[in-house]
Amino acid sequence: MKGIRARIWLQGRFREGYLVWERGKLVAVGAGEPPRKYKKACVDRGRARITPGFVDTLCHGFAGVGAATAAAVDLDRMARALARVGVTTAYAGFYPLSLGKLRAAAKRWDTYAKLRGVRTRFAGWHVEGVFVHPEMVGALPPEDVLEPSERNAERFVSACGGWLRMSTIAPEVPGALDAAEVLRAHQVMPSIGHSQAEYLHCEALAANGPVAITHLGNRVLPLSAREPGPIGFAMEGRADHVAVIPDAVHVAPETLRLWARTSKLRDRLMAVSDNLSHAGLPAEDFEAGGQRLHRDGPVARNKKDELGGTLDPLPELLMRRVRDGVLTMAQAIRMGCEVPGRLLGDCGRFEEGLRADFVELREDNRIARVWVGGRQA
Repeated sequence: MKGIRARIWLQGRFREGYLVWERGKLVAVGAGEPPRKYKKACVDRGRARITPGFVDTLCHGFAGVGAATAAAVDLDRMARALARVGVTTAYAGFYPLSLGKLRAAAKRWDTYAKLRGVRTRFAGWHVEGVFVHPEMVGALPPEDVLEPSERNAERFVSACGGWLRMSTIAPEVPGALDAAEVLRAHQVMPSIGHSQAEYLHCEALAANGPVAITHLGNRVLPLSAREPGPIGFAMEGRADHVAVIPDAVHVAPETLRLWARTSKLRDRLMAVSDNLSHAGLPAEDFEAGGQRLHRDGPVARNKKDELGGTLDPLPELLMRRVRDGVLTMAQAIRMGCEVPGRLLGDCGRFEEGLRADFVELREDNRIARVWVGGRQA
C-alpha cells in the first residue's frame, strides 16, 4: 500500500488531502489528514498540486509512432512517451483502413497488450470512420470509406479484433442507422463526424442509444438560424459525449469558452488531442497518413494549407487554455479528465475503486510527475 499527501483536486478545487492506493487502485481519498492506518504509507508532497491523469479519446499517435501502423515495440514506446506528458488513458485513433489492414493492426495490438511497463493505458480504438460522408472525408483516406450496412458493420467490427470502442459515423448516409445498431450491439459507441448531418439526422441516431460527437465544429455542418445541426444538437445536451479539440485553431478560443460555459454541455464536453504520429516531436516537416505535412503552431497542415491533426499533447493544449484565460482550471480538468473518465468508467476522477492515475503540476501548470496505476512514469 502506498499514498501521498498534497493539494489534491477534490470537489472542483485543490484541497489539502491524501490519496492511498494498492494494486493500482485507489483505496482511500479524502481532504485533511489521512486516517491513522494510512499515515505511514503517505509520502508528503507538501504544496504540490495533484490532478487526475488526463484521458484522450482520439490519439492517432505520438513520438513518431502511428497508432494504426506501428509494430508492438513502437506502440509500447508511444505509450511510455504519452505517459510522461500526463496522458494516462487513451483510445488509439485510427483513420479508415481496409479490413485486411485492420485485422493486421489488431494482431499487432494483441502483441503490444502482452508487454508490461509503466505506460499510458490504451482502452481501445476510436476509428475515425469508416462510415462517413464521401464529401466530408477531409484528411481521411477516401479509398477505405465503406458503404454503411449491417453486413459491412459486422465485417468492420470483426476486423478490429475486439479493440473497437468508438466509431465515427455520418448518420445521414443511407444505411448508417442500421450500421449504428450493429456497432451498439458490440458495445461500440457511434460518434457523429465527417458528416453533413442535420439536427433530425442526429436525433434519429440518438433515438436507440448513446451517441458521441467526434470533434465538435470540425467536418460537420455549422450552426445556423435555420439549421442547428450537430452543434445545436450538442448544445442542447442531446449528445452523450461531445469531443472538442482545444488547440485554439480547430475551434476559436471564444467558441471553446462559450461551449465550456454552456450548462447543458458541462458534463458532456470532453477534450481530445487529435494528435498525429509526430506529436511531441520538434519536426517541422514530416509524412503522416500518406500526406506531407508541416507544423503550424500546435497543428499540422498539408500542402494546400488544410488542417490535419495536432502536434502537442492534450495536457499541454488544455493548460495553455488555462494560461491564456480561455478555460478555468476546473473546466480544463473536467474536460480533460473527468468527462472522458466517466465514458471509460474507471479513471479521470479521485474515487475509491478507480485507477490510481494522477499527475503533479508545476507552478506554471506544466506536468511535473505522472503516476499510472500508482507507479511513477
